Amino acid sequence: MADRLILLGATTVLLNGCLLAAAGGVGGGIYFTNQGVESIVPGGVEAVAAATERAFEDFDLTRTELRIDDDGQTLRAQPSEGGDPEVTVTIRREGDTSSRVEVKARNSVVTWDKDYARQVIEKIVDYAH
Repeated sequence: MADRLILLGATTVLLNGCLLAAAGGVGGGIYFTNQGVESIVPGGVEAVAAATERAFEDFDLTRTELRIDDDGQTLRAQPSEGGDPEVTVTIRREGDTSSRVEVKARNSVVTWDKDYARQVIEKIVDYAH
């Protein structure tokens, strides 16, 4: 019985690892958070913010807010034609040559579109290269 539980646990870990690896991305992949996705992206905060602006254009999103602080930047955008989702991208310095990026795509006060957020962060990663 114990052997079966160990095997089941190892299989679960392997499947979870495959899911993360399949998500792609930089530095180990794109990770799903409670409300969106996160990844380590090559480039400093300013370069990744520029990549984010280009990604917004691809998704026909209009930036509605830009907040710059000592730790990084937060950009918010909404579809140019109005509606949902509202996209929030938070960029924080991760090291000398990379940034931690979190993308959230909010459809309502309580619903988040993680698939859309994943598409946005993939485009940010593409432009950051």
